[in-house]
Amino acid sequence: MDSLLRNGSYFDKKKVAEELVVRHGLYVTCGVFIVIANAICIVVFNSTREFRSRFLFFTLLSFSDTVNGVSFIVTGLERNSVILEGLFFTPTTNFECLIKKSWPFLLLLGGQLPAIFNTLLALERVIAVTFMSWYRNVWGARHRVFLAALGMAFCFVLNALALLAAYQSPTLNHDQMCGVMDALGHFYGAIHFIWIAFAYFLSFCVICLLYWHTSKSKMLKRSERRKQLAVLLLTGGSVFLVSLPNLTIVLDEWYPMKFNVLFVGVAYCFYGLQSCATLPIFYCFRSEFRSRLRSILSTSGASPLSKVCR
Repeated sequence: MDSLLRNGSYFDKKKVAEELVVRHGLYVTCGVFIVIANAICIVVFNSTREFRSRFLFFTLLSFSDTVNGVSFIVTGLERNSVILEGLFFTPTTNFECLIKKSWPFLLLLGGQLPAIFNTLLALERVIAVTFMSWYRNVWGARHRVFLAALGMAFCFVLNALALLAAYQSPTLNHDQMCGVMDALGHFYGAIHFIWIAFAYFLSFCVICLLYWHTSKSKMLKRSERRKQLAVLLLTGGSVFLVSLPNLTIVLDEWYPMKFNVLFVGVAYCFYGLQSCATLPIFYCFRSEFRSRLRSILSTSGASPLSKVCR
C-alpha cells in the first residue's frame, strides 16, 4: 500500500501494526501449506521417467506455486520483523523496495509464474485436441521444454520492465509495506494484477470451449475427458481465487475508502488457496497420480478420499 494511515496518530499506527502482525501470520501459515502441497506434487510428477515427461508443465506449475508459497512465508516473516524493529512506518521509495527488500520480487514471481504456466497448460490442451494424432505421436518433452523456456523468457522481460518502471518513476511510500503496488507504482502495479487475472480467465475460457467441443465426441477416451476436467477445475477455481484478491488490492489502492487491513490479508490468502489446488484435484481426477502417490506413501487399500473421488 502507498500508506496505511497517513498522518495517523500513534494509537492508529499501533493498532494497524498489531493487525498487520496477525495478517502476516496468516501469510506464513498459508505459505507453509502451499509449499507442502506442491512439494508432494513435484515428488509424484518426477517419480518415474514417464511421469517426468507427461507432467512437465504440471511440475513447472507446482514449482511456480511453490515460489508463491515461499513469497507468502518470506513476506510475512520479514514484514513482521520490520514491524517489531519499529521501522515499518519509515518512508522509503518504490525503487528501494525492489533493491533492498527480498519479498517484492518474490511477490512478482509468485503471481507471474503460475499465471504463465496455467496459460501454457491451456495451450497444450488446445494442441492435444486440435492436433490429436500429431500430439499422441510426435509431441514430447522437447516441445514442452521449448514452451516453458518461452514462458520463463516472458517472465524475465516482465520483471525487467518492472525494475525499469520503478527506476524511471520514483515515488515515496510512507511505510515499508513494499507490496507490488508500492514497488511498481499504481499504474504498472494495476497492470500486473489485471493481466494475471486475465491470463487465468482466458485459460479458463479456452478449456471450457475445448471441454464443451469434445464432450460429445465418441472418439475421445474417458481418461482424456478426465484430464480435461482436471485442468478445467484447476483453471476455473483459479479464476475466482486469483481475481478476488487482485481486485481487492487494486481497489484498495485506487478507491478513496481503504479496506480493513485484516480483510485485505484474508482476501490475499485466497490467492494462496489456488496454489494448493493441484494436489486435491489431481488426487480426485487423475487415477494414475492417485495410485502413484499411494504407492510412494506405501499405503494399502483405498483411502476414504480415494473412494469419494472415484
